[in-house]
Amino acid sequence: MHDISPPLVTSGARRGCGYRQPGGAYFAVPLGPGGRPIEEFLIDPPVLIGDPTRLGLASVGVTLIERDGVTHVLDIVGRKHYPTVASFVEEARRLGISRRAPRTIDFARITHASRLLLAHAHADIANAAEFPCERHCPFRVAEHLVPGFGDMCARLWWEEPLEAAQHRLALFASFPIPQIEVVRDEARGTHASTAELASCAGVPVVEVER
Repeated sequence: MHDISPPLVTSGARRGCGYRQPGGAYFAVPLGPGGRPIEEFLIDPPVLIGDPTRLGLASVGVTLIERDGVTHVLDIVGRKHYPTVASFVEEARRLGISRRAPRTIDFARITHASRLLLAHAHADIANAAEFPCERHCPFRVAEHLVPGFGDMCARLWWEEPLEAAQHRLALFASFPIPQIEVVRDEARGTHASTAELASCAGVPVVEVER
């Protein structure tokens, strides 16, 4: 007898941005036995996005960008649902990553080499030196462990909100895209057409209940 285990999927529990929508497609990074800690995917210090318009970025949502022949998904995490980077990170630690993929994107450009790059308007603090912090660098960056280090470090994400902080949009995480999850739509059956579109991607498509 063969042991056929179901695929790992991310949690359908309510998130900061609400429940996943029936018929929707989501770039998903599920939790699982033997998985790597989320800290391995976070970017410290965050990478500043100086001019969002050059990348065609909206205030929130998904944009496809190409680097060295590989297409990546750049997703701005909105402050309406996740006021701080830490609020998103802690949710991801519990539930895994699930980010809505618009039906209008070119799924065929997504491959196993693609990354899900996450940005947040408060990921970087220009005047980080004004906020001394007793907390240790969560990623053990050698430079950040030097006594007196005062530049930007991810430890400040867990100190927010910081009054008078000069926040800047920056990348704070880079995840692989192991699969795309499509939420079943029992009422209207819209998940079928969504799954067909997503199947053009070079990663597995998994149908989920919620």
